[in-house]
Amino acid sequence: MTHSLHRRGSPESLRDDYVLLATAAAGVNHEGSKDKLRRVLEIVYEEEPANVGSYETGTIYAGVSMEDIKASLAEVPRVRCCFSSREKMKRVLQRVKEMDLGISITVSGLIDEVLEMARELGIKPHSINLSLDIWGKKEELPSEEVLEFVTMCGHGLISKDLVEKCIADVRSGKRTPRQAAELIARPCVCGIFNPDRAENLLARYAPPGQEGEQ
Repeated sequence: MTHSLHRRGSPESLRDDYVLLATAAAGVNHEGSKDKLRRVLEIVYEEEPANVGSYETGTIYAGVSMEDIKASLAEVPRVRCCFSSREKMKRVLQRVKEMDLGISITVSGLIDEVLEMARELGIKPHSINLSLDIWGKKEELPSEEVLEFVTMCGHGLISKDLVEKCIADVRSGKRTPRQAAELIARPCVCGIFNPDRAENLLARYAPPGQEGEQ
């Protein structure tokens, strides 16, 4: 899932940030696959994802329920979500593996951690995609601090202006890091923006004593 590969930041800030895509293959096995994807969604929900959503409905941070997402799956259904815990991600993979639904599962994260998880679960990756950084007129890009946020939405739906405003709001005490993180999360309709990671990043800008306020 190449749109999830370009998250910017230090390895430490990316360590507990995993993206999951589960999908049937168009023209191969998508017919009759909605119930399979609904079962995957149920597992995802039980493991408490950091975010989950779909193009058809938006995400849980836009007031969408899991039932809304399940009911609105597209003709070629896909589940997109993210987790802030290695153990949660591993449990989801283990449970989906045991179900043996015959659908494609893609996980994005730090490559060493994802491969280690696959080895622990006895999974041999079918293929691996790597991001080779950004090429071109980098001087036209927002600051690296802003890129850490906007690159969590691989479809480019989060504006730098929103991020800059939220950083300013956190600095002034107008919003807590969590409030700002959830506001930034709303435009990313597919659900791979991780508000938990965003909250940790925004805490750097909070006045002393307000870093972890909700």
